Amino acid sequence: MQPREVSAELEAFVRDEIGLSPKKPLQASDTLEEDLGVTGDDADEFMGAFAKRFNVEPGDFDFHRYFEMEGLTIWPFSILTMWLHRRWGIRQYDQREPLTLAMLQRAIALGVWDSERLREPKTRPGTQ
Repeated sequence: MQPREVSAELEAFVRDEIGLSPKKPLQASDTLEEDLGVTGDDADEFMGAFAKRFNVEPGDFDFHRYFEMEGLTIWPFSILTMWLHRRWGIRQYDQREPLTLAMLQRAIALGVWDSERLREPKTRPGTQ
């Protein structure tokens, strides 16, 4: 089960890290990339600071599962990036998963990043 609310401590951290106005409401369903605009190098720094601040072990966290590194989709860098990923065995994701504040809240409770346990539940058609 995912948290329905974000703790005051996590909310303060998010606001401080990304410079978010206190007037903007935050919800557990907000995604770092789409809703809060945290991408690329900023996302990498954010997640490092998050893990350190809340003592969350990296577990199976894979940056590429949730984010794309800056500048790697611009041609010709995209070709080089694909080649390097294959060569170094970095997993490619067809579609990135949204990383929500609820997932961060759950990771704090678990103390480790466990992608399967943190994954947002898929709603079935006809249910809410």
